Amino acid sequence: MTWLAFPKRLQSALKALCCLAQSGREMHSQKIAARIGVSNAETAKILQLLVWGGFVTSRRGTKGGFHLSSSANRITMGQGIDFFLARHPVEPEERSPVMSVLRESIAPCQRAFARLSLAAVARPRKRREKRSVTDAANKSAKTT
Repeated sequence: MTWLAFPKRLQSALKALCCLAQSGREMHSQKIAARIGVSNAETAKILQLLVWGGFVTSRRGTKGGFHLSSSANRITMGQGIDFFLARHPVEPEERSPVMSVLRESIAPCQRAFARLSLAAVARPRKRREKRSVTDAANKSAKTT
């Protein structure tokens, strides 16, 4: 799997999932849209896809909204990425020595990022805290 570039909708979906994880409660789509900086219409489409993928559930009405379908510790970045890329694949890149080396170089980081739980990514970080993606992924893998 190659993630050299995330489609815009995938980026927005990951942001929406993190928003819900940080909230810890149901949220209306308009509030999610405002927090992630995406239009209401696009956010509604993204949330619909996340419901279809089993990441999010929804309840209609004034007391309703969207929420994670399971604990943020049980949802990984890789699951969300794989779900979206299976339906909206990234355009194939040219075969060149530069791109081959780049793919090989970033592969360990991609694997580490894929193992990160949504909770680990959504957790507020201190500015001075300098943890590597690999350290966070290892910690996340131990908690799941």
